[in-house]
Amino acid sequence: MKNIKIATAQFENRSGDKAYNLSVIRQLTAQAAQKGANVIAFHECSITGYSFARHLSKEQMLDVAEFVPNGPSATQLIAIAEEFDMVILAGLFEKDADDKLYKTQVCVDKNGLIAKYHKLHPFINPHLTPGDSYVIFDLFGWKCSILICYDNNIIENVRAVKLLGADIVFMPHVTMCTP
Repeated sequence: MKNIKIATAQFENRSGDKAYNLSVIRQLTAQAAQKGANVIAFHECSITGYSFARHLSKEQMLDVAEFVPNGPSATQLIAIAEEFDMVILAGLFEKDADDKLYKTQVCVDKNGLIAKYHKLHPFINPHLTPGDSYVIFDLFGWKCSILICYDNNIIENVRAVKLLGADIVFMPHVTMCTP
């Protein structure tokens, strides 16, 4: 396994302002790259914002959500990863072709999507679909996984990804950043 240097970043995002949030992600990724990090991990829904979705209708959620990996935010995130030769983990609301909605954390690098994970226990909006599987992926020879916020409160989830081989578990949260 190669040594890995992981930066973490949490910022006060703007609700629904993906352009602004991605500009901050770019700025913080540049800083992390300058300091020698290989990976930067952002909080859940760092791209879309989070707590504003509490009272959105399904139609409003579908307007905010994007396809992954071909949506504009994931595409821009991949471009940022390429610009700084970094692995980036960031969160957004995702939709699929059947109009199912997920709270998703993506992991990208300059070549594209490495992994994505759907939160198993979403509760901010009633229109979100729970994820139904764990994810295990490789970063620099390390087996990694993702569990979003409340998923980590269920110890069996943490135990399961470890049993599936995870050496590193990314645990994005927005705890204490809600009104």
